[in-house]
Amino acid sequence: MLFFNKKLLVLSFLSVVLLFSACKNNSDNSALIDLRKQLAGDLKDNKLYQSAIEEYQKVLANPEIDIKTRANINYLIAKIYFENIKDYQQAAAYYVRARTLNPDASFNDEASKNLVASLEKMGNMLDAKRELDEMTSVDTTTHHKKGDVVVARVGGVPIWRSEIEEQIQALPPEVQKQFMSRKDRIKFLKQYVGMELMYHAAIRENYGSDPDIIKKERQFKKKVIVDKYLVDKVIPEVKIDTMDVINYYKANKEKRYNNAPYDSVKAQVFMDYQGEKTQQAFSNYIDKLAKVEKVEILDQNMN
Repeated sequence: MLFFNKKLLVLSFLSVVLLFSACKNNSDNSALIDLRKQLAGDLKDNKLYQSAIEEYQKVLANPEIDIKTRANINYLIAKIYFENIKDYQQAAAYYVRARTLNPDASFNDEASKNLVASLEKMGNMLDAKRELDEMTSVDTTTHHKKGDVVVARVGGVPIWRSEIEEQIQALPPEVQKQFMSRKDRIKFLKQYVGMELMYHAAIRENYGSDPDIIKKERQFKKKVIVDKYLVDKVIPEVKIDTMDVINYYKANKEKRYNNAPYDSVKAQVFMDYQGEKTQQAFSNYIDKLAKVEKVEILDQNMN
């Protein structure tokens, strides 16, 4: 009995040793994979694209990497072929592998767009159309809102009448008047479809990653956010009283309004006063924010 227990103890000890060894090997293997991925990224950053691909391929050669990692590596190789080397045949092949290995990956939308662009550049227009049709195979029967109808389709994706109406209504009032007739609205629709086609083509060719476009997009977004913030936070601080407007007129009657009667310039006086009050409210708000964030203007460093 004692011998049996000792035998069990030896077997248990050997099991622990083997398990520890296996864990260590797995850990070493994982570290090697991470190292190769980092090295590939560094090589790409230094424009050594073919060497980066070789490192990624060494990761793919490892039989122990999981399917999601394998899909991601294929995607990264595809991006290098597509964006940097401009080898669209190789890019298409790796994009297909990446999507097939992980159909639910976060990169699939970009992979699909770039696959279509690659096929187009290779001259495989029918294959590109097939992929594009699959990308846009969405339910086109659901209306945006009650009474809305589809007025065009681009690659199977519907364009709704409300979408066109919103685009027209976003124009200045004097420009909107140019699209009052059905004929002119159809003309606008065709122009809009043309813009959509060019936009889709540009996105497929990865123009969305262009540094200049990203910079302008960031600037535009900042302006929109600031404008919205002003409307919500600063404009409500502008309080206008009728007597204040009259007093403003009296103070500027000669210099700004050439002694014109108040009633004849009342609208202009109101706009001028409102503008000054808004500017003052804006300056006060900026001062308050500057105190919170401890702003320091280094004007001596300006040319």
